[in-house]
Amino acid sequence: MLRKKLLNKNKTQRAEGNSIPWRYCFLTLACGLILVVGFFFAARQHFSSIDFGIKNSRLRKQIEELESSKRRLILAKEIALSPAEIKKAAQKIGLREMTASNIEVYRPNASSIEKPTEKSKVEKNVKEAVKQTASIKSEEIKKEDKRPEKEIQAEKKSPVDKDKANKEKKDKTKAQIARK
Repeated sequence: MLRKKLLNKNKTQRAEGNSIPWRYCFLTLACGLILVVGFFFAARQHFSSIDFGIKNSRLRKQIEELESSKRRLILAKEIALSPAEIKKAAQKIGLREMTASNIEVYRPNASSIEKPTEKSKVEKNVKEAVKQTASIKSEEIKKEDKRPEKEIQAEKKSPVDKDKANKEKKDKTKAQIARK
């Protein structure tokens, strides 16, 4: 009968030995989770680096296009500023090249000298301008008459009175602030 008892003990030990402890299960699960998260992180970085590479190549192409257009514009500027092109543009406008035969001497005629009638025209223009300013000032005076007397008196106060009024206002605001 001893044998049977020994066999029973061995069976129970085998059953306990085959089961995996929970802490090993949790450790394996945590390691697997860390591994999966690492793969996702690596994949995210991989795809973002591909995206940045594509954007970088687009920007390089754009830089090349801008540099070539810059070269074209500089060349066009140099051509436009060349003496031959300037002469062509001047001829289109109607200018002529200066030579000794093309020069015309300007001599003042008696008609170009100021006459007394022209002086009277200037004097008339000055008188008209004075009349206009006088009419504008009279309109401003009429507008002032329409304003209330309090506003007119406030404007006519001397600077000393204005300073006193400003100080009083400041004192009132300081007192209000102190009360709060």
